[in-house]
Amino acid sequence: MDRNTGKGFTLLELLVVVAIIAVLALLALPGYSTAMQQGRRADAISALLQLQLAQEHWRAHHAQYASLADLGLASLSRDGHYRLTITARTAAGYHATAAPVANGPQAGDACGSFAVHQDGPDHSGAYANARCWKR
Repeated sequence: MDRNTGKGFTLLELLVVVAIIAVLALLALPGYSTAMQQGRRADAISALLQLQLAQEHWRAHHAQYASLADLGLASLSRDGHYRLTITARTAAGYHATAAPVANGPQAGDACGSFAVHQDGPDHSGAYANARCWKR
């Protein structure tokens, strides 16, 4: 009597399938991580655009630009991936940054910190370039 009735999978077949799945996962993971970081950049951009609108609304009614507390904005972006700071503010302008939260998922992002001033995005120095601002 034949013990192999042809039902099910052999151990070798299962090991081959597991190996193929492992190789595919190893190839897909870096691309997935990069795509997730790019998606999280929208958190910084959104927070800074909201800050810009709030600053211009404030400045229309006051003698100088405002602090985060004056604007009623939190120091973290909506999703909590970036820390917002207003580094300078005068009657003529302001400068605000969105830096990745230390040890957060964006800490290793190549774009780093995003910045804006009264004229729009700031691409100077170590701040995120125009490519990083694109969604």
